[in-house]
Amino acid sequence: MGDTLFQSFREGYNPEAASIFREGDARCDENNELDYFTISSHRMRDRLELLGIDIDATAAVFSHRYAEIPEEYRPDHFDFDAWLEDGKESVRRIGWFYFDADSDWIESSVDIRYIIRAVIEMHEADVPVIWNLADVVGRGFVSPDPRLCEIELAKNRGANVATFPVLVLTEGSTDASFLSGALSLVYPHLVDFLKFMDFGVGAEGGASALARTLKSFAASGVANRVIAIFDNDTAASDVLTTMNLSLPSTFRVLQYPEIDLGRNYPTIGPTGRGVFDVNGKAGALELYFGEDVLKGLTGELAPVQWTGYVKRQNSYQGELLDKGRLQKAFRRKLDGAIARGGIHPEEDWSGVIAILDRIRCAFQGSPT
Repeated sequence: MGDTLFQSFREGYNPEAASIFREGDARCDENNELDYFTISSHRMRDRLELLGIDIDATAAVFSHRYAEIPEEYRPDHFDFDAWLEDGKESVRRIGWFYFDADSDWIESSVDIRYIIRAVIEMHEADVPVIWNLADVVGRGFVSPDPRLCEIELAKNRGANVATFPVLVLTEGSTDASFLSGALSLVYPHLVDFLKFMDFGVGAEGGASALARTLKSFAASGVANRVIAIFDNDTAASDVLTTMNLSLPSTFRVLQYPEIDLGRNYPTIGPTGRGVFDVNGKAGALELYFGEDVLKGLTGELAPVQWTGYVKRQNSYQGELLDKGRLQKAFRRKLDGAIARGGIHPEEDWSGVIAILDRIRCAFQGSPT
């Protein structure tokens, strides 16, 4: 990582590393044979934290592994925070951290993914993370196939939940399609690590249907981590209030986040037009399409129509008018951004990014 070197093998590789690299990270020689994998440290951090490997979990794993090592094979004392600070100071002073003799137990005992997460923390700058396999490939110990990681994962699907993509359940196929497309644009390095479940045209949608799907997934014993993300509206809150379901620790239930745009939003009700905070009452995906889509050609925000009153929530449900037009406009915006390979500075993606960030951070602070 940068100029910091750690963990080497003479005749193979650490298979745990294969769970966090992908074919898109591979670099090949002139014969199209695998040379090394590379990704930026900040993008690797995103991948690791999606898997629950944040710095707090890393500290816990280091301390636990130290306690398990026989005394004759470990230093007399180990404090993760102090060790990490020594690493930060070393990188600031000379540009790298040296895994000295007192660190031998780390490389042989701690999961490489946690080691990588710790070394990322030592580097303030965004630096390359390189998994160099040229030597063992050249001597015939490792296949030169750049799909090495995918092949390794296929062999070890049942070994560790952190090797599986995180499954994301939404209230409808439109949500899944749009968020999946936006992920490829905003966080392309997470595409292989998040899978939005699309049950196809005609599948039942809405909060109640998502709750039933969530219950089915929980009962199935699925090995993947699962995120169910509901709309930020009255109907979803009502379902969540009444949903009595014990979920595995690998499940998360979320709602779309509140956004500033929704705090003073035009609405239409029985008494006429008004401006209200529609967060928590009308936060379907369309509300997150961005001001450029919601204003359209008229320059005025598409209003929310208040519909039925939900007694348990003591609140009305709201829905954006002309949702079909808004969806078509966002599809054009998404397709255009993907075609040109990036977001235009004048486009508003803040709402969709807020949703993706809520999903991306769902497992932070949880053990892998």
